[in-house]
Amino acid sequence: MENSLPSYLTDIFDKDELDEIEREKQELLSDRDFWKYNKTELVKRRKRVASEFEFNYTEPKRATERLEELGIDSESIKYVCSKSLFAFAAYYFPHYLQKKSSKFHRFLYRTLESYINTKAKWAIAAPRGNAKSSLVSGIFPLWCICYNKKKFIIILSDTAGQAEDFLSDVKRELEGNELLQRDFPFACGKGEMWRSDEIITKNNIKVLALGSGNKIRGRKFGTYRPDLILLDDIESPESVKSESERTSLRNDWFNKDVLYAGSSSAVSDDSNTDFFFVGTILGPQALLSALLNPQEYPDWKSKKFKAVLEFSTSSLWEEWAQIYKNHFDPDREDNARTFFEKNEAEMLEGVEVLWPEGDPYYGLMIDRLRDPRGFAQEKQNIAIDPGSVYVTKEDLHWADFSKPLIKQALSRAVRFGALDPSLGKKRKRGDPSAIVTLARDRNTGIIFVEDMNSKLRSVDEQIDDILEFHEEFRYKLFGVETVAFQQVVADALKKKSRELGIYVPIKEIQTHSDKKLRFEAVVPFLRDGTIVFDKSKYETNHFYNLAVEEITSFTGGEMDEHDDVADAIGYAFDLAHKPKFKMICKSTR
Repeated sequence: MENSLPSYLTDIFDKDELDEIEREKQELLSDRDFWKYNKTELVKRRKRVASEFEFNYTEPKRATERLEELGIDSESIKYVCSKSLFAFAAYYFPHYLQKKSSKFHRFLYRTLESYINTKAKWAIAAPRGNAKSSLVSGIFPLWCICYNKKKFIIILSDTAGQAEDFLSDVKRELEGNELLQRDFPFACGKGEMWRSDEIITKNNIKVLALGSGNKIRGRKFGTYRPDLILLDDIESPESVKSESERTSLRNDWFNKDVLYAGSSSAVSDDSNTDFFFVGTILGPQALLSALLNPQEYPDWKSKKFKAVLEFSTSSLWEEWAQIYKNHFDPDREDNARTFFEKNEAEMLEGVEVLWPEGDPYYGLMIDRLRDPRGFAQEKQNIAIDPGSVYVTKEDLHWADFSKPLIKQALSRAVRFGALDPSLGKKRKRGDPSAIVTLARDRNTGIIFVEDMNSKLRSVDEQIDDILEFHEEFRYKLFGVETVAFQQVVADALKKKSRELGIYVPIKEIQTHSDKKLRFEAVVPFLRDGTIVFDKSKYETNHFYNLAVEEITSFTGGEMDEHDDVADAIGYAFDLAHKPKFKMICKSTR
């Protein structure tokens, strides 16, 4: 028993989750009195091999039944769970934990149990749909109630109704969870107060549910002030968009009311109030964005999670998108799924998601294809303020490049290309490299955005792709930035171009100007119709679609996830326009 975990733990938890309670095992092993009165033995579970004529299915035994067979009493379970929030969740609430925990969930378990009663101030940004509320506003308060860790808990959400829904989950478990009733009879059942917005449990712990903006400062429960405040999605898209509502929520309510709820001073030594803020970032000016910034709230710890950690670089997703968006095919969803299953290995190569079991990559790509901007905000915690972007999709000018007049213009056009290089696949979180191709009509001066391709590539792959594009488009000039390491890409491209006899006309671009200023110079031409985008390609080409979304979400600020396409289109435009180039329409700037 001294060298391995109890078998009931290995039955309940998987390998990754066992690591989270390893330190609890060490504490238990050092407690001689505990093991003196709680003896057990490891029993190796035999594999059951059915005969070829046996088809009967036997329902596996529940964790409680296995524990009874092993002679593990409830006091042993309670002791383990008092030290480990995850053990508490897994044993008493298996109906919540239907899927394997993610890195985000394990972080929450570890953070909540480690920082409780430490005057904690934690802000955590999580993707939508990752079960954060079930843990933070449901299981965690129950853990505090059952083990008397807190006396006055406040659950805050955007609306009072939402907060009361969280409280109703707590009430339902206290009233109907048989395991909780067996092991914590002193806390379970209805207490002296049992309302939709407020309860006092049988062991004299108060839980209050309130909406954003409700008065908190000065509230007391007997001699106790609030000692645990859970802020779960306290902002709404409407409140974040309104400057007056943002200011009121942050300056008047959060800073002057919520933070002082535990005592007469927000930094008072007599306060033992813990604050845990969880939500999804709804905008650069949102309160959660500010809490994640140590320059604005230096006394808060913070962590941000994204649903997708590493995207696929496979071009097969482009084909998949064309199948999925084919409105002439009534079975397009099934056909797209079949295509994915046939090519799953290649399409998922290098992919890393936060919660594969609960929020798989395929579903996330559907979300991204349907609404890239919504995906960036709700799943990646990249919030874009519509007022801070340079151009929107509606500002851009569109045409179907397959139409006869456009095809005629393209036949006489001159092509220009540009590369915004990257270090490539060697970097775990490296920026993609972007290749943009522009075609300038000799007669009208209109510039057609013929191709945009942005993905993670090694230096060799960047060179190979440029040579391939040159074979297709025959560039008059191709620009490559040659600042710092980018010079390596330019030199290697020249060398391989000569070796193959392709002779790409490379134009070295040595610029130290700000990316923001470089893109600003292109914006008037994007708005007035000098630069035209391919509507058909936007709807069918995965890389072209994502490039447009990057351009229309570019702010030039720290919130931009990528800026490689904005850079590349700026470089290509510098090459494409003539020295005395004039806009074909009056500027609306």
